[in-house]
Amino acid sequence: MDSVLRKLGLKKGESTKETDARKRLQKELFSFQKGLEYGFPHRPSSLGHDSSLGFLAIGTATGALYIYGKPGLQFTGQHGNLVPVQQITFLPEQARCLTLCGDSSLHLWEMNTKNGIASLDEIKTLKLDASQAKGIVCFCLSSTGNEILLGTDGGGVRVVDFETFALSSKILTLDMLLEKASDDLKANPGQVQVILQHPTQADKFLVGFSRGVLVLVDAATSTVHQTYNVSQQLESATFQKNGEEFVTAHADGSYAVWTTDEGSKPKESITTPYGPFPCKAITKIVSTSATGGSFLFFSGGMPRASYGEKHTVSAICGEKHVVFDLSSKVVDFLTVSTANTESTNEADLQSLVILAEEELVSIDLSSEDWQVQHLPYLVNVHSSPVSCMFHVDKVPQTFWDKLTSVGSPQTAAYSAKSFPINGGKVTVPDAVDKELLITGHEDGSVLFWNVSIPQFVLLYKLNTADFFVRDDHPPQAVDATEDAWPPFQKVGKFDSSCDSPRLRIEKIAFCTPSETLVVAGASGQVIILKFSAEVSTAEQKTTPVSVTDQSSAWNGPDALALKTEFKLSPGFQPVNFVQMNPPASCTALALNTEWQLFAVGSVFGFLVYDYLSNKTVYAKGTQVPHGGKHGVSRSKSFQMTFRESFRQLRKRGSSVEAKDHKTKTDSKPEDAPKPEDDKKEGQASSEAAAASEPKENGPQESKETAAPAPAEGTGTAEEAKIEDKKPEDADAEAGATQPAADVGSAEKPESVGVKESEAGPEATKHEGEDKTAPHGDLDEKSRDHSVTFAPSTPSKHSEQSGDVSVGSPLCAIRSLSFAETFVTNAQTHLPTLWVGTSGGQVLIYQFGFPAAEKRSEEEIQITLAKEIHLRHRAPVIAIFVVDRDGRPLSSDLSGGHRVLVCSQEQLKIFSLPGLKAYNKYKVSLHHNEAKISHVAFSTFKSKSDAEYKEKDLVCLTNHGDVIVFSVPQLRPQLKAELSAEEGKLWEANSFVLTDNGFGFYQPNPSQLEKFSLSAADFVQLSCALELKEGMRPAEVAVEEPLTVEEGEKADETEKMEEPAKTEEPEEKKETVDEVASEASKAADEKQADEGVKVIPIIVGASGDGVLNESVALGDITADSIKVHMTEDGAEMSMVVTCHDVIENKMVIRTTERTISDAEGVRTEKKTVVEEKSSRVESSIQEGVPPVTVGGD
Repeated sequence: MDSVLRKLGLKKGESTKETDARKRLQKELFSFQKGLEYGFPHRPSSLGHDSSLGFLAIGTATGALYIYGKPGLQFTGQHGNLVPVQQITFLPEQARCLTLCGDSSLHLWEMNTKNGIASLDEIKTLKLDASQAKGIVCFCLSSTGNEILLGTDGGGVRVVDFETFALSSKILTLDMLLEKASDDLKANPGQVQVILQHPTQADKFLVGFSRGVLVLVDAATSTVHQTYNVSQQLESATFQKNGEEFVTAHADGSYAVWTTDEGSKPKESITTPYGPFPCKAITKIVSTSATGGSFLFFSGGMPRASYGEKHTVSAICGEKHVVFDLSSKVVDFLTVSTANTESTNEADLQSLVILAEEELVSIDLSSEDWQVQHLPYLVNVHSSPVSCMFHVDKVPQTFWDKLTSVGSPQTAAYSAKSFPINGGKVTVPDAVDKELLITGHEDGSVLFWNVSIPQFVLLYKLNTADFFVRDDHPPQAVDATEDAWPPFQKVGKFDSSCDSPRLRIEKIAFCTPSETLVVAGASGQVIILKFSAEVSTAEQKTTPVSVTDQSSAWNGPDALALKTEFKLSPGFQPVNFVQMNPPASCTALALNTEWQLFAVGSVFGFLVYDYLSNKTVYAKGTQVPHGGKHGVSRSKSFQMTFRESFRQLRKRGSSVEAKDHKTKTDSKPEDAPKPEDDKKEGQASSEAAAASEPKENGPQESKETAAPAPAEGTGTAEEAKIEDKKPEDADAEAGATQPAADVGSAEKPESVGVKESEAGPEATKHEGEDKTAPHGDLDEKSRDHSVTFAPSTPSKHSEQSGDVSVGSPLCAIRSLSFAETFVTNAQTHLPTLWVGTSGGQVLIYQFGFPAAEKRSEEEIQITLAKEIHLRHRAPVIAIFVVDRDGRPLSSDLSGGHRVLVCSQEQLKIFSLPGLKAYNKYKVSLHHNEAKISHVAFSTFKSKSDAEYKEKDLVCLTNHGDVIVFSVPQLRPQLKAELSAEEGKLWEANSFVLTDNGFGFYQPNPSQLEKFSLSAADFVQLSCALELKEGMRPAEVAVEEPLTVEEGEKADETEKMEEPAKTEEPEEKKETVDEVASEASKAADEKQADEGVKVIPIIVGASGDGVLNESVALGDITADSIKVHMTEDGAEMSMVVTCHDVIENKMVIRTTERTISDAEGVRTEKKTVVEEKSSRVESSIQEGVPPVTVGGD
């Protein structure tokens, strides 16, 4: 009734607007900003290396550019268009790079540090249209750095002047390049495939065309020195360091070595390394000499018939020949050397870096067996797709040391040498609190990551697949022998074939003090693990627990078979296995190490397990038994929908009649109805509407009783009737009323501020039961309801959607939570379990524990205490018991508790133990039908006052927005867009919110991104770049003149500050000194407010010492200046209009003056030319006093 009165303006509710003080505090507490992206870049397309400064660059197919240096140092940039980055080339010693994109645009990027923060800035861009050149396919930067040669798909070569970053007049035409080629090649040489700089002669370039012709051209003189005819389609080419030889790679899997002086034939016969059968193309080839010998690297070239599907990079050094086999397509590769100077032709070849579509692999070429190097970043987060995440903060140092010690042997197979990319300097603050991010994966692995610092370091890996017998073993790798050809060596971690959906980790719970880990999987398997630093071997067994008697309804795969005995390595070791039957995917998990209980739920029900005594405490099925007419339907029958439509029409008609009757009986329209009258009228109309409904549901309708009218602030009587009904009545009504979504969409939003004393849904006992006895089986009672269900079978689709049919009493378990609070009365607090379902129900269970010494002998008692039925029936995704201040309950048992129920559509708070509605916020109504997918409490600190902190609720919606709510007010404090497009968060379960205002999510399958909602606790890297003096060209700062709009704005401000004197000439005029003082003061204020240098100028005083004033702005004349001068009793006004034209470093200012005096109106012009900081007046009209402007 309160909502109706507020709409009529008869009652004022609590204001939902924040005060000014709260708004100021919000700025101190909340601020959204994204951090670095961890993992491997999604869809990589190019690779670049800065050998002089030690940086590595990766471009992606979406236009992103990542540059990596020392561990923790990362520069990130984004091209304007979502086009692939085709080529990356660094400028030596300048921390700059050039990128070529798929839209034929060339970009210059510069790495900078701003206040110690890494920044990648786009400096220049060149986009050529079709009239200037055809599509650019490759480029080459000259060794002098003055020119850039662009190869086009039409075969021509254009030259770009690097200083101006524009096309120069120099053009290497196709006719000039192919003057010595055959007529056939002249007609159609194909696109420019490669442009290479000669290693020893700066003016010479090797230009290769796709149809197999190469030319050695002198760009300075535009002459061709040599032409080389290749019989095959050209794919790639590379120079030897001495510049006397080069190697070409071809589309038929062959390569050839050429001398620069001989163009008729190669130095040696063409070689097909994996022939003679047809082979795939060699897409890239690199030949280099080092202290260990001459190396040849190339990608591809495998025999089509036998190994055509493999992705390889071959390495040949003398008699040593290895083919590195990767699981994904090779994008690019390069070599890293310890020395790269022009004074020597040899260097210590350090590493071979291979970029594949799904991972980066670095090979240590200095080791005997060419081992793989451990990567400090670019980690393979998605070696198996991430399925869930769990964050742990404030990890004790003792456990941290134990975890790192057991995890270090897992990297023993890697090379001892570190990753060779080490550019820049990084200063990382020592983290006070250690933080862990635990990720679960589809292959059953659990990974522990160090996220204490702005890095992403793997500490430990647990593989639960080792505990089970698997029928889908990955294919065994073929043992490499000396006679095997080609000599494959498997490298990389990514392998999608090893993922088994049955082993998928769905939920993780971890307690740091007790070092207890619980993981729940997709086959209903639950593993309890304890940390141990010792190796052990033990026999294990599984405890099967059935949550429903209807196991015959399960049509999925059988449960995983446990191995009888296995060796347990140091780390987390299993102490017990629990198997839920039916073996459906686990949907919720809760752990309480103080009570030594855990609860796990699925679509069929839930169980509570005592892992201290290794026995089941309670198991409950929440699905309607299948078979016959009691199947669960996701949609209403036509008959039910038809009946509900008529009922709604009758209700609407009754409401209209009651309203008309009230209008006729009101004799005084200006008299406002009393709240008590409206309350009674609402009850009467609700009862009349209920009485008008036909009894079409048979005897079940007779069981319904009208709920008492709600108190003020809890909504209409109809809402209370549906939401506060007893379980039997609510179930029966569910089959006879419209779906919750329809009801909720028509309801107007209620006031957020509702008093605690206001009535809400009451938890009542089932009818026909002893009031002191525990609840009976809900499933058995639900079978007596005369509700029609369409036959159906459980499926993964219904499990994922979380939707239920109207009339289903209970359904999938969506949330579980332990809490010690007041449920039965306000004096006794009891251990409780809160269960939320996908049908909008909340089940509250209370525990009775035996004495500690009798825990193993006596059973733990558990009874169903109360229930909450949400009217809109949206899935309940989280439940929090909070104290009187709205903070998550920890050890405060003094009373005043409340429970926050978070469904997909709304947040609602109930007081305990009475379960009266306290407050509500409908997220779907206020945020464009958004649905909540994740919720968590976070601590926010003030950035100006370290002592002030508060706990707030953070929600993630399916629209990609993150919203922070105050509790218990439930007012939005911050809304940030995490993902620009709806549904683009890659994996809904791959999202976690931390306790300190941070969060992690997956923007794409291969990366994790950290973000912050706190204004005080965002930790960033402090980095620095060391460049040699004079390596970058000095930037010239150019002061731009004021625009016309800025000048007009300045004049308007001056007019408002000073009164107009021309309208009142009789008033006393100010002296020159007084006006000069005021003008100087105004100039200082303007300079402080706008950051513009303002210089007041005093012009032309008359003989009696009275000012004739004019105002000019700083070094630049204002666009509109009014000058009033008095001469011989005649008044003259002058309006000056300036137009500025900037040419190169010269400013030409044309001033047009309109003068109105006793002689009439005339227009005069003058031109002011400024070069750098000086000004020269070129012409001034006679008879007009010059206006002196402040110079430099």
